[in-house]
Amino acid sequence: MKITLERLRYRAMFNKQGYQELPNGNVVNTNEKLFDFWFGYYKQSLSQSVSTNAFDFLKDKVTIIARHNDYFVQAMSDTSYTITLPSPNSKTYHVASINPDYELNGYDTIVLSATGTTTTSN
Repeated sequence: MKITLERLRYRAMFNKQGYQELPNGNVVNTNEKLFDFWFGYYKQSLSQSVSTNAFDFLKDKVTIIARHNDYFVQAMSDTSYTITLPSPNSKTYHVASINPDYELNGYDTIVLSATGTTTTSN
């Protein structure tokens, strides 16, 4: 499959999870936006999906492509980084796996795993 800039037509947010202590002593999770990025959905045939993944692995997973960024590689091993996708997949995701492309103008293939948190627009 040829990947071009025209395929990157959706905008997502790359976040860093943190914690904030409220005046009453409670601690709440926060999502600090680090940057926006453009991405496209990556479609695999059923035979590619079955040969590379087990069915349980595919549950609550989304595969996207984006211009290479070292933050995506770092997010694979650091779960405090999250990615928020726009509707209809408006959930918060962790990077489950990545196929980074370190070439000039390279595109990363990123498999996202849902965290179970749904986001809302303000």
